[in-house]
Amino acid sequence: MLGFLSELAKTGGRLARDHFAQVAEKDIRAKGARDWVSHVDGMVEDAIVSRIRGRFPGHRVLGEEGGATGSTDERAPLWIIDPIDGTTNFLHGIPAWAVSIAYCERGTPRHAAVYDPMRDELFTAEADAGLWLNGQRRYTSGCKELERAVLASALPFRFPEAIDACASLFVRVQKACDDHRRSGSAALDMAWTAIGRIDGYYELGIYPWDTAAGELLVRAGGGVATDWRGRSEAPERRRSMACAATPALHAALLNEIQPLVPWLDSPLFDRV
Repeated sequence: MLGFLSELAKTGGRLARDHFAQVAEKDIRAKGARDWVSHVDGMVEDAIVSRIRGRFPGHRVLGEEGGATGSTDERAPLWIIDPIDGTTNFLHGIPAWAVSIAYCERGTPRHAAVYDPMRDELFTAEADAGLWLNGQRRYTSGCKELERAVLASALPFRFPEAIDACASLFVRVQKACDDHRRSGSAALDMAWTAIGRIDGYYELGIYPWDTAAGELLVRAGGGVATDWRGRSEAPERRRSMACAATPALHAALLNEIQPLVPWLDSPLFDRV
């Protein structure tokens, strides 16, 4: 199965890379406030989904562009797909975006692939087996202390109602950690956490297709990945993420996040 995911991710990545920084303004549309999409996103997702349908016609699919399709049996395996995670980067010619694919069984990611076509880096993971970068076994950094951690995050730019609260959280964490990075791609932030380039990542307002593959990468590398309540179930309903290299760092990060947890009950974030 992991070989098939790798093939899907690379196929989608190569297709997207052929159009990188070449999308005409007329081919870009707004799905919502500060939420842009181009024909390339749909083309890549269609290419991935058609291959899944050809091999597994009875499976469910949850894609960023196509939504939920396929079987209505909730017991059926589920594929969660982001054809281009980091679309704004992609459209602006910033080489920080990725194809993200997770295969889930019984509500848990079992196989995952995140492919960065600009660096030709393929991050893959299998539950209870391991994490690999281009076929080489990798692990998280092992960082345990917040004051030594380099973290990634982003403000919920699509939800201005929550920006001030999250900006305050960012400032509080910035004072407690070593430093922050902001890539513009949740999938890459989590993949980099998984292999130890950074030590953790947290964000409110993300969606399942942003995180489903990445959370398995982090766990397979020895880290911890949950929502802001500390829960790991139901990846198909994920709207927040906190992941870290170690349980100790994850606990410290959740402690900083706790004052904002009530936002998850807001109509902005309580559904996909």
